[in-house]
Amino acid sequence: MLSIYFRTVLVCWKIYGFSSVFLAQLLIQPLIRIIAFITLFLDKIFFPSFRKKQVKSPIFIIGHPRSGTTFLHHLLTSTDEAVAFKSWHLLFPAISARILVRPIVDYFVKKGKTEIFSEETGHKVMLDKTEEEEMLFLHIYDTQFLNIGMLGFDSKEYPEHQWCDQQSRKKRFKSMRFIDGCFKRHILYTGKKQIIAQTHFSTHRLKTMLEFYPDAKFIYILRNPYHVVPSFLSLLHNSIRLRWGIENIPSQVLNRYTKRRYQAIIDLYRYFYDLKKNGEIPPDRVMILPYDLIVTNLNRAFQEIVDFTGLEVSDKLRRHVKERSKTQRDYQRKHQVMDLAHFGLTKEMIKKDFSFVFEEYSIKSDEPQIQ
Repeated sequence: MLSIYFRTVLVCWKIYGFSSVFLAQLLIQPLIRIIAFITLFLDKIFFPSFRKKQVKSPIFIIGHPRSGTTFLHHLLTSTDEAVAFKSWHLLFPAISARILVRPIVDYFVKKGKTEIFSEETGHKVMLDKTEEEEMLFLHIYDTQFLNIGMLGFDSKEYPEHQWCDQQSRKKRFKSMRFIDGCFKRHILYTGKKQIIAQTHFSTHRLKTMLEFYPDAKFIYILRNPYHVVPSFLSLLHNSIRLRWGIENIPSQVLNRYTKRRYQAIIDLYRYFYDLKKNGEIPPDRVMILPYDLIVTNLNRAFQEIVDFTGLEVSDKLRRHVKERSKTQRDYQRKHQVMDLAHFGLTKEMIKKDFSFVFEEYSIKSDEPQIQ
């Protein structure tokens, strides 16, 4: 972990020099991690009952980012009945830490100053709004989130953050015990039981999660790669521009970063495809949900999810889904999606590189509407 931290700081220094971006990497990031680990330990002393909680029949939403994972996660947790993490909960997963920082969070909420990332990036993040649980793995430096962040500009690659199922069994299950402990704490903290978590990059952790949680159900959202590729790469470039400044990054470094991220998109689709082809995905535990069904018939998609997962649904949630379905088709994005050419890509490249997706799932590969 320390080696990754120092490498990230070094990369940041080379690109941004002595700046606010550098100081954030040097001081703020490790401070959050240190607070998290100290307070996670304190929970064992002051809130030991969290260990007795059970994570029963959790539901995990996987698939590549920009496939509707965030939308579905927010939809299923919108009525505040399931165990979902807000952004500040992810930063401070320990109950002890939350007691200390809750007054600060309440202050910012009262002042209306809760925005972390603006909607211009393509993924709005608010301090007090539900966010993806995949981020919990950042505390133990075991998620592809590291590779899409500052570390992604390093000349060295870090495949171990991506191919989680290929790690040693000891490391894989250590990570699972960590997130399981976070889930148990949150169950105690919220008084709720049903875990519905968004862990898209953990598609590469699927075999491990299937084994660790034998009663878990997984929803793999499948979206046309023609739409995912420009949307996700635009999200990354927009985020870099708004958070750190993209003009400081040498063109060759940015191009290398973009090529790696494009390959990682292919890898995630391919990994799930290979698992399915090899018979390593039990159909009674992993559901493939077409993105198009969410867009065109949300009510049907929701009912299929309920039937597959056995999720107990309140009348309140059903009403919310019905209301949301009326506006789903009319949604207009507020962020810019760049042309494929901006990333050095073409439609023909995507057609070739994702041919296995188009063929397996009968997705049209001609004349795509990039959106």
